[in-house]
Amino acid sequence: MSNYRVLVTGNNLSNKSQIISETPIQVENYFEYQPGFSVEVFWRTSAKTTVGGAFKTPEVDQSTILPEVAGTSAMIVTFPSTQADAPTPVDLDKLVQETFARLPGLAETFEPEPPGYHLTNTIDYVVILEGTVNLLLEEDAKTLNVGDIVVQNGTRHAWVNDSGKPVRLLVIMVGMERA
Repeated sequence: MSNYRVLVTGNNLSNKSQIISETPIQVENYFEYQPGFSVEVFWRTSAKTTVGGAFKTPEVDQSTILPEVAGTSAMIVTFPSTQADAPTPVDLDKLVQETFARLPGLAETFEPEPPGYHLTNTIDYVVILEGTVNLLLEEDAKTLNVGDIVVQNGTRHAWVNDSGKPVRLLVIMVGMERA
């Protein structure tokens, strides 16, 4: 799978554009209790984030990875295949603890049955970067491939990777009010 990095641009004190930072995204920072799964949030904004002027790192609520209304969260998500050989039985209690620790705010939205279904107050722009994944909705399902883009409008959904290979998604969440 590929390496990813994030370049952040902004204005310096002379109001000239420049690269502020360039860092790798640790997409292989896998969960201990769900091998092959990772979620790496690489940029967030709040409703108060502005552009122009001297660059300032956006101030965001650190207690959740979900964006506030009019805020954003950008991340790369890697799903292992459900067909992958599990080296050992999963310790479900430890997996739940790890999920809550690493995905605060989002973990609380996951439903126990059926597994993986969740609902957030966001519009998600999802780009399939690598692999093949199934998007499951309450009354529909679709197999997605590299280059496919989903605009996920705050609907109950789940992702299932039964392709036999890992899949990697770019997800940009925009916080919204629910009707």
